[in-house]
Amino acid sequence: MNKIQIVNWLLTRKCNLHCEYCRIVKNYKGQPDIYPQMKHYIENEMSTETIIEGLRRLKLHNPECFMILYGGEPLLRPDLYEIINYCNENKIHYTIISNNTEKVQPLMKELFKKVEYVEGFTASIDPIIFDQNKYTTDMFKKSLAGLTKLKEYKDKIKDVVAEITVTNENLDYLYPLVKVLTDNGINSDITFVDISKSSYYDFSNVEDDSILVKKSSELRMILNDIIDRKLNVHMRETLLPKIYDVLPSEMDCGIENDFHNMTIDADGSLRLCLRIKGESTPSNYNLLNILDENGKIDENINQIISYDKKKYCMKCMWSCMIMSKMISDQEDNSGNLVHSDVRNK
Repeated sequence: MNKIQIVNWLLTRKCNLHCEYCRIVKNYKGQPDIYPQMKHYIENEMSTETIIEGLRRLKLHNPECFMILYGGEPLLRPDLYEIINYCNENKIHYTIISNNTEKVQPLMKELFKKVEYVEGFTASIDPIIFDQNKYTTDMFKKSLAGLTKLKEYKDKIKDVVAEITVTNENLDYLYPLVKVLTDNGINSDITFVDISKSSYYDFSNVEDDSILVKKSSELRMILNDIIDRKLNVHMRETLLPKIYDVLPSEMDCGIENDFHNMTIDADGSLRLCLRIKGESTPSNYNLLNILDENGKIDENINQIISYDKKKYCMKCMWSCMIMSKMISDQEDNSGNLVHSDVRNK
């Protein structure tokens, strides 16, 4: 059954950073007939009204649908407070994904002034903060600053989350970081580094498969320690073992059979997924025609998704897709979500 559980919103392609591993804020080289340049996304960015109408329809479609507000950098949208206020007033679940650097701190302060509360806020913190050899790097400074700011946000945000991306180079520092975060009352989302398997994987610019994390007794022990000691990791008991099973980058999400995860690009078009823009999917669907005014999903979605997935997908390692599928599988026959281990652990 098609029921959208998680929506990934690329609210903007604008960003105050231009990280080398990210393609989403750069002009894409190759396949110009499929991939518009940045100018297109800036000039055709979704309006506030379009986003709010999309949120309204998604709420009708699935009242428990979870919104992930990505960018670019979403704090660069001056109307973000309007989007957050709408979500708060209508009990729509969400988290803001931010780079949380010093340059966006003034924007965070402005946001706090204009909203009653922020339900969720997620920032990237890499395990390298424990590596003395990395102390002078920009990545280290970004991670350390992120940790410091998340500590400050605890009293202002209901769900403060660190997104941790694990590579085979920082695996030894995973447990210490999750322990420090837990001790400071901060939740973690653990993901494992993914790669761009072809030129059609337009979200990431990482192509070096040597950094992929492979199954090992060491990794199994680390994950078991996190689970056994009940550290603050979302869906730890169920999600971490499933992630381990599809390492290093071998997940087949089956989204063409069960459309439980949706990604909206900055211009309002529907992507195949967060990793891949696709061709037929954005050509046929945008935010306001994938769902009608009553929240009913278009019945042709599976056929369109299937076309792009077969043509462009070579599998991946994306924990969000695993999570949304697990949420779908935890629904009982009446359509009510079983909340035993979703986002609250």
